[in-house]
Amino acid sequence: MRRRGPRVRTLAADILPAVLSQAFAITVALALQAAGQAPPPPAASAWPDDRPITHLLTNLVTDLGHLPSVGNAAILGIGGAATLAVHPLDDNLADWAGRQPSSSYTSFGRAIGDGWVQGGAAVGVYVAGRVASDARLTHIGSDLVRAQALNGVLTTALKVVVDRRRPSGGNHAFPSGHTTAAFASAAVLQSHFGWRTGIPAYAVAGFVGWTRVRDHVHWLTDVAFGATVGTIAGQTVTRGHRARTWTVVPAKTAGGFAIYVTRQ
Repeated sequence: MRRRGPRVRTLAADILPAVLSQAFAITVALALQAAGQAPPPPAASAWPDDRPITHLLTNLVTDLGHLPSVGNAAILGIGGAATLAVHPLDDNLADWAGRQPSSSYTSFGRAIGDGWVQGGAAVGVYVAGRVASDARLTHIGSDLVRAQALNGVLTTALKVVVDRRRPSGGNHAFPSGHTTAAFASAAVLQSHFGWRTGIPAYAVAGFVGWTRVRDHVHWLTDVAFGATVGTIAGQTVTRGHRARTWTVVPAKTAGGFAIYVTRQ
């Protein structure tokens, strides 16, 4: 009998806690909403099972087709502007990180931002919903899987095309894959549960991004644009079937341009 290699054991040790914690967090959020004064939950038909595993390619093609939108253009514009704004800090911050000793906390960010962990957690939430016959939890798990699939395609394409050198050496720095994966999940959770869940989810994603800079494997701009890519992926897959819809619309004003955010 072949024994599992150290890499397989490491992945299993990282993925299982993330799967359980993310499924538990979403289940708790659902329970808190049910206990509050929220309106009655929609019928099961309002939460379709998109079959994110067996229909992975079909869903991916659909989600790629939904990328062009005013909302995504606004997110891209804001994220792109933020990336340009922090670009002057790249060299100094990378020099500082390169002089620092190894950190005890960055391994946690490296683990939870890993694509295998985020993908495994997404599948875990979907399976938990199927096992519990919970239509909404199943649908949220489906969105998490679809967000990671779309995010993986976008991130990989950008890494190959840009092929930016890492501050510590090596290629494919831009954007940070750990950051995009974490922000994709955060965007899905925010779309379904609102900002009470979204704020801590984005805070965790931001922590993941910081650990990539602190470990001297990414520039600050890799993380800034990674947050943009991940948010776009999460917002794209939930558009049209989320519990709360936030619309971001740029508009011309007398003094220039403004960005309006509305809730439907």
